[in-house]
Order: sequence, then structure tokens, then C-alpha cells
Amino acid sequence: MTTRKAISIDTERADRPANGNERTPDKKAAKYAAEIIRLKILDGMLSPGQRLIETDLMAELDVGRSTIREAFLKLEAEGFVELRHQRGAIVRRMTRRDMAELFEVRERLEGLAAALCAANVGREGHRARLRELREVWKQQSVRRDSLAHMASNVELHQGIIVLAGNQRLIRLLEPLQVPGYRMQFLDMLDHEQREQSAEDHIAILDAILTGDAGKAERLMREHVRHAGKLAQQIPGLID
Repeated sequence: MTTRKAISIDTERADRPANGNERTPDKKAAKYAAEIIRLKILDGMLSPGQRLIETDLMAELDVGRSTIREAFLKLEAEGFVELRHQRGAIVRRMTRRDMAELFEVRERLEGLAAALCAANVGREGHRARLRELREVWKQQSVRRDSLAHMASNVELHQGIIVLAGNQRLIRLLEPLQVPGYRMQFLDMLDHEQREQSAEDHIAILDAILTGDAGKAERLMREHVRHAGKLAQQIPGLID
């Protein structure tokens, strides 16, 4: 399961008039506002094509209009939202080409993460954590229940990325998730596909646990490539 850190926003109320419009955006608050909105998109709480209402977000996050707009600019640069004239910000919808390109990059970066994870397997606590992740995929509940499968899938991929031990790689992969499309992808997986996914994950973890970086990278790349082909069938993608 994705670990969410607690987020607090410390704004200077003296800089924000009663109507919610600051004289200048609060950079720190804008960063945290962008993080909260990004997590909502990644978790599917905000859907592709959904309009982001400034006043609602101002009230929810207790920040002014300039800070929210600064957050929107950051999210636009990251590819999470689109800013449209007279329509404000909307959650970005992806094209099939967007999805294909995203998985092409993820395939290579997650393959690298698996290889680095295998190279680092001897570090303290790594084997124990990898064995925990492996044990999850032997459970029938993860194979049968689609929600449990998706949660465990996120935990496994993020676990391998973290254990790779490369902070730049973590930062590169963070925005390459499938914002807003996780539930649609989840609905597409049948029992046979979940079984195959579970076997893929066990094989990847076994390669990592034996320190075989080449095999771990190859298996991870094959796994992500297959997921990318399935993702092309997600409803709502733009041709």
C-alpha cells in the first residue's frame, strides 16, 4: 500500500486578505497544496477530465487563490493537470500515445530499479523486506480480490524502487504512475491475469533475492511491458 506522509500547510494569514487572495503566493504552501492534489489524482479521487474548483480547494487546504494557482502551475509542469483559458485547471486526460510512452520509460527505469535492488540485496534488512513482499503474493486473497491485488501491486513496485537505493530514480518514477486510471486498469484484470501477475512478482523477487541483477531487470521489464499493453485498453484514453 502506498505510504502517505502527514502534510501540514503553514501559511501567513497576515498575507492573505479575507477574500482569500494573497498579495503573493506562499511558495511553501503551494508546494504542499500541489502534493495533496497530486496524491488525490494518483489515488483516483480526482478523475481524468475533472475540473479543479479553486474555491473548493482554497477552503479545503486553507490557502489563498494565488497559492492554489501556483500549485496548478507546478502540477501542469509535471503533466498532472491542464490549464485552459476561461476553464481553469482540469485533471489531464491521457492519450494512448501518452500511455505507451509512459510505460516505455517505466519499463526501463523499473528494470533498472530491480537490477539495483538485486545488487543491494545484501544490505541490512533488505532480504527480510523482500521476503515479506514475496509472502504476500502466495496468499489467495491477493490473487482473488482485485482491490487487494492492486494495493499489493503498488506496495511491491514501490518497495523495489525504494530498496534500489537511488533517490534520483525514485524522483524520476514518482510522476510516472498512471494518474487517475488505476481503477479502470483494476477492472480490466480477470482472475487469470491476476494469477499471472502474482507469478511474475514472485519470479522477480526470487531473482532479486538471489542477487541476479540481469535476470531481475529482464523479468521486471517483461512484466511492465505486458502491463503497458493492457493499459492501452483502458476506457477513457484519447485516441
